[in-house]
Amino acid sequence: MKTYSLSDEAVQDLEDLCDYIAQTNPKAASQIFDEIRQKAKLLAQFSSLGKSYDRLAPNLRGAIVHDYIIFYYPRTNGIDIARIISGYRDLNTLFE
Repeated sequence: MKTYSLSDEAVQDLEDLCDYIAQTNPKAASQIFDEIRQKAKLLAQFSSLGKSYDRLAPNLRGAIVHDYIIFYYPRTNGIDIARIISGYRDLNTLFE
């Protein structure tokens, strides 16, 4: 079975976005957390589903969940999630 791992930055990103959403809607925060987790499991099995973001970093891929992008690197037995961030942020500065 293929797996996924989260970088320290991705863990912090996920905590921050869930905390932010939970301020106004705790149920929505729980739902987005579950949706991101489900997408990560899917991407671990089928890493080519995501879009290529080679312009930001070599071998970097990304998949959208609502307004957030799961950035990850494929590996033989799954994926390594680098960041989970809003698609509205300046993506170039995150991967310099």
